[in-house]
Amino acid sequence: MNIEILDVIECKIPKALGDIVKPTLSFMAFFYQQGPYRKVRREYMKSVMSKGENCYYFPAGLLQRVLNYCKERNIKVTIIGEVERLKATAKPALKGITLREEQQRLVDKAIKDQRGVLVAPTGIGKSLLGLAVISAFPKASTLWLCHTKDLMYQAAEFAEKHLDKPKIGFIGDGVNNPQKLTFATRQSFIKHVGALGCDYDIVVIDEVHHLSGDGQYQTLMRNILAPVRIGLTATMPTDKEAILAIEGALGPIIDEVTIKEGQERGTMASIKIRFLKVPVDYKVKDLRKYQDVYRAGVVENTAQHSLIIETAAKHVKKGDSVLILVTQIAHGENLLDECERQHVQAVFAQGATEGIIRKEIKDALNSKDIHVVIATTIWNEGLNIPELNVIINAAGGKSEIRTLQIIGRGLRLTKTKRQLIMYDVMNLNHSFLLSHLGERLAIYTEMGWM
Repeated sequence: MNIEILDVIECKIPKALGDIVKPTLSFMAFFYQQGPYRKVRREYMKSVMSKGENCYYFPAGLLQRVLNYCKERNIKVTIIGEVERLKATAKPALKGITLREEQQRLVDKAIKDQRGVLVAPTGIGKSLLGLAVISAFPKASTLWLCHTKDLMYQAAEFAEKHLDKPKIGFIGDGVNNPQKLTFATRQSFIKHVGALGCDYDIVVIDEVHHLSGDGQYQTLMRNILAPVRIGLTATMPTDKEAILAIEGALGPIIDEVTIKEGQERGTMASIKIRFLKVPVDYKVKDLRKYQDVYRAGVVENTAQHSLIIETAAKHVKKGDSVLILVTQIAHGENLLDECERQHVQAVFAQGATEGIIRKEIKDALNSKDIHVVIATTIWNEGLNIPELNVIINAAGGKSEIRTLQIIGRGLRLTKTKRQLIMYDVMNLNHSFLLSHLGERLAIYTEMGWM
């Protein structure tokens, strides 16, 4: 049976082979159906393949998955066509940077494979990995996609500093100036993908775990014809739907460096987990809905706010920088009010804060011209704050991806910093909050931080 490579986006297989490989290209999905008394959840297997006339089509990034599946079952297949590739014409090199052994390993494999995902925590320098890959193709045009303007500006700043005379353009934050190396937000580039989708040889997606089965990134990757397709992330999702979406658009994991490996190599800060125990509040225990519990027990919990800012103030007196992370604007505003009551100078960064101002705040926190920043989820991931000493997770939550991203803000080693202190708020006032704490404790234990 044949597998036909149509282009960098899609492959074609006969119906008989599609029926065989469907299990590896499917995931568990669900819908709600109205029953006699209430809506009932119904589960079913959903395939990422699309039907044609006596054939199926599937995303080209899943080719290796299909080949592996066939090999395991002794199913002989013949590949028609070939995957388009670029020729690397230079050794990967960055100005002012000597790649460490584990960085060089990931870069070399990405240049060889040309499709897939590099998984590495923030302290490893994911942006530098992507730029090093680009440097091996000096004649190629590159599109670097981000989901926030903060990440767009940060990656461009690294490129300006470490690439050899890059011609940089932007599509995002009100700017539309494509160049040979274009940094763009997905929200802005999607407006131009019809005109520019054929213009790039390389596409890099920063924080690629945001790519899902439906959404802007999928639309973009179905219309961008770049043969080299690299994703960067510190935290690959674990559910099969998300894995198939990322793998289909780019390719499988190329290589990975874990936080543990980075710490064992002495290239990442050690992590010290501390806990802030919130006073008992019996009113919260009687609430039934999670939204009400979170509002009363976290967002509007004045005792918790006081404890968090008291802790931040103690570190400020030591000269430390402190990042306090929240998920809701109201929560950040309440913590900012508490800072005023305790005479702690702080800044609140949120989505409405202009991109250039957010960059100034980030730089000031890193240089310790500002010692305390409260930030919403816009700062959960990707941003580089090497000198950050303390993180306080004021928002709680149970997501492994978010928990590891939060810690990633301060994992870099510097001449003056060898350890990151991470405060987890121990709120035992409701079973919802307690169960989420248990999830985070399991993550810390699994990572060897407890």
